[in-house]
Amino acid sequence: MPSLTLAERASLVGPLDYKILKTIYSLHSNHEWIMTSELVEETGLRLNELQPVLLRLYNLRLLSKQIISGEYSYRITFTALDILAIKKLYVEKVLKNLGIVIGVGKESEVYVGYNFNDEPLVVKFHRVGKRSYKNVRKIRNIQKDKDWTVISVENAEREYQALECVKKNYGYVPQPYGRAYNAVAMELVESRELYKSELTNPEEILDQILSTIRIAYNECKMIHGDLSEYNVLVKDGTAYVIDWPQWASPENEDLLMRDVDHILAYFYKKYEIDKDVDAVIDYIKGKP
Repeated sequence: MPSLTLAERASLVGPLDYKILKTIYSLHSNHEWIMTSELVEETGLRLNELQPVLLRLYNLRLLSKQIISGEYSYRITFTALDILAIKKLYVEKVLKNLGIVIGVGKESEVYVGYNFNDEPLVVKFHRVGKRSYKNVRKIRNIQKDKDWTVISVENAEREYQALECVKKNYGYVPQPYGRAYNAVAMELVESRELYKSELTNPEEILDQILSTIRIAYNECKMIHGDLSEYNVLVKDGTAYVIDWPQWASPENEDLLMRDVDHILAYFYKKYEIDKDVDAVIDYIKGKP
């Protein structure tokens, strides 16, 4: 099959296809591979009705399959999880069209999209797979047998929760618009990463970052957990702190200290801004 974009694959998924994908996803919480006989029972379809749908979804690379106990068994792929999210965001009137990829990370892919007013936005698809799974599980204390689809969806939930709370309390983060499965739709910030920027107002940018971390800590009971010059965007003299799925609770003092150390070290090295770490920690914690 010729290579298709994610949007093209999504357009080929009809109502019955969508039902089957949703069913397989819902059964993933019990076990990784879903047997054909189980799908017949869950969907109420006859085997001769189900098999062509499974074949089409497999050919679209939305399903993986293998033989278990003498019958074909299936699991959804990352692309299928993305398509479930796209369809749900469309139904919720958040996303009308999906555009091109604008960023790829170890645990996510970022696309530009358009809402129902044809205004641009960002859709971030969380994709915690085998390459990042071991490290993610260790850092975030995730149980060993938890399925990657569940972890990816939980990452999206956590990121949306963080953005929603921090933005509501006037922190410097992109505006979240919605969440579905492993996807978070948010404001498109046409910007540069902090590490690529030459700031004319570095003190102000640092203050905005620290203010955001203070809001997250006090109002949302969150520590970013991975703060650095790579997770801050800058546009027109304003900072935007991004990438929140790994946030931790305030009890994780070591993560707060690490976040502060990283961002202060960057501003000291590049702009010779020297701030006392203990004073900054007290500020973030809201101490007088």
